[in-house]
Amino acid sequence: MKKKLLGILSMTLVLVMFLVGCGSKAPQENSNESGTSEDGLKVGLVVAGGLGDRSFYDSSNEGLNMAIEKLGATGKVLECKNDATLYTDQLIQASNISDVVVVVGFEFYDVIQEVAKEFPNKKYIYIDNVIEGVDNIACIDYKENEGSFLAGALAAMKTETGKIGMVGGMDIPVIRNFQVGYEAGAKYVNKDVQVETIFAGDFEDPAKGKESALALYSKGVDIIFQVAGKTGEGVFEAAKDTNKFAIGVDADQRYINPDNIVASMVKAVDLSIFESLEKIQNNEFEAGKVYEYGAKENGVSMAYGSDDMAKLVDDETKAKIDELSKKIISGEIEVPEAK
Repeated sequence: MKKKLLGILSMTLVLVMFLVGCGSKAPQENSNESGTSEDGLKVGLVVAGGLGDRSFYDSSNEGLNMAIEKLGATGKVLECKNDATLYTDQLIQASNISDVVVVVGFEFYDVIQEVAKEFPNKKYIYIDNVIEGVDNIACIDYKENEGSFLAGALAAMKTETGKIGMVGGMDIPVIRNFQVGYEAGAKYVNKDVQVETIFAGDFEDPAKGKESALALYSKGVDIIFQVAGKTGEGVFEAAKDTNKFAIGVDADQRYINPDNIVASMVKAVDLSIFESLEKIQNNEFEAGKVYEYGAKENGVSMAYGSDDMAKLVDDETKAKIDELSKKIISGEIEVPEAK
């Protein structure tokens, strides 16, 4: 189990009967245009950053949209744009207007526990972190180390220099879990491969991502795994400028630059949110539980883009990656976790 993020935020909880995030952009609202049942779930999706990252946050929104389309739910997205002063306000607003609040971002670790106590009849789904002992908070914990193992194995198979890299958004437990898995997968394929990692220090700054990637490419690295949200877009730019390669994260990102992005390690945030909301609607969801999504649960996998894109990974290599995934699922390969 990844380490809990303790003491990240310390805020004062302000309760009001109706609260709109002061100074924030109006939340994006999703609705089912074909008609929504009055009895459908009302869902609030609160993200620490903002939509448009073509990765983690967008995937969470896709999960909400799946629930709107398939379950007849209604939904509202509340973006915090990485403004810490909005975390509590947006979470309270979502709690006031929703039956279920999906909370996306490690930044909410302290805030969600405080707000959940004030709304004991509301259900909270906390994405990508673990909180135990709170009856109305259920957590989705991804085994990103398993998916990153596959990404590292692919990079080790693909490299021509024997040097591969990773750009992480921040040096935090969840990103270190990516790092540990990536290095383990690479070493499993080739014990002599060199793995270099740079933490950009931000999830919303493509310029820092590009700077970090260029630093790695200048050392002879020829393929970089980006685990940095919107910052990772800079990694893709650097790959294009240097004619090197990159691996995407969280969603299938090959479409962004199919000539330089060889594959993506997909973390099924969308699927896990949809399945959680479906369980709630069917009265099968256990509040207070930690739901794990690894290779076995289709929670992490490799994606290679659509058939009309340039083929940068051959079928033989894909088959080898699939075999490694099967070994992880069977337990033959035990992927290490960050300590």
